[in-house]
Amino acid sequence: MRSYAKIILLLLIPMALVVGYALSSLEIGSGDVMLEKADLSGVRRLFPLFFAESDETPPSLPTTPIVPIDTIVPIDTIASIVTIAPTDTTTQDSLPTPPEEEPIKEIKVHKPDFNKYRIMIFGDSMLEWLAKRLCDYSLENGYDLSSIIWYSSSTKLWATTDTLQYFLDRIQPDYVMLCLGGNELFVRDLSKREKYIDTIVKRIGDRPFLWIGPPNWKKDTGINDLIRQRVGEGRFFDSRDLELDRAEDNMHPTRSAAALWMDTIAIWLSSSQARHPLKMDRPTQTRRRVYHQYMLRPPR
Repeated sequence: MRSYAKIILLLLIPMALVVGYALSSLEIGSGDVMLEKADLSGVRRLFPLFFAESDETPPSLPTTPIVPIDTIVPIDTIASIVTIAPTDTTTQDSLPTPPEEEPIKEIKVHKPDFNKYRIMIFGDSMLEWLAKRLCDYSLENGYDLSSIIWYSSSTKLWATTDTLQYFLDRIQPDYVMLCLGGNELFVRDLSKREKYIDTIVKRIGDRPFLWIGPPNWKKDTGINDLIRQRVGEGRFFDSRDLELDRAEDNMHPTRSAAALWMDTIAIWLSSSQARHPLKMDRPTQTRRRVYHQYMLRPPR
């Protein structure tokens, strides 16, 4: 009997761990690789009383309003609208996901009643910390911010899929910002990149926009100059000469460096150098994340 009891106990322990992880808010993984949680839908139907507080399924992206950052929307939910282009073998190796850092101390505040500009910023993994500092500026100045991070993305991916058009139609932004080019610092096919840049600008349309150039960690082969030429003066912020502390990968700025980067952009954006200046009063506090954020997985 004791041997049977030991076997049953050995079977119950891993089952309890699987169920506990599935029910908890804990996420185990590194970067974009996360341990998938077990599907408890069958157990929920058999024992509904045990799941009274969590019987609602998260809404899918195409049919629901924009959700706060605490509800991250995976790319799987918009697979029907995103056509992934073939892997671009002419580009450098994609930027890795920036390493985690110790978060700075944040101050709890009430979410303001947004009734002014809707700002949408999209781009590659360089937005990881940049968007968080832009959130401080948005809250300080009364803007409603939405951020779309597509890891390892390039101008080609944003131009050859309908992802950008989807989010423009969904968010209806009054002002668009984008940060692209970090995965294209060493490309040679600049003539093709010119078409992709023009397509992105065309889709943005008449909306005022700012293209934030990548914060180079090495000299590029011409992508920054090409972007500046295609979008025109006053709509491109050149980040390549900024001296920024880098994370362990020696490419992504650290969180504090990204905040300094955004502070520099904000000064420029509120000046006469910008074609479409924007009120960017410096934040007096670092605040809780209350902006809308979407994270899209790297292309396969």
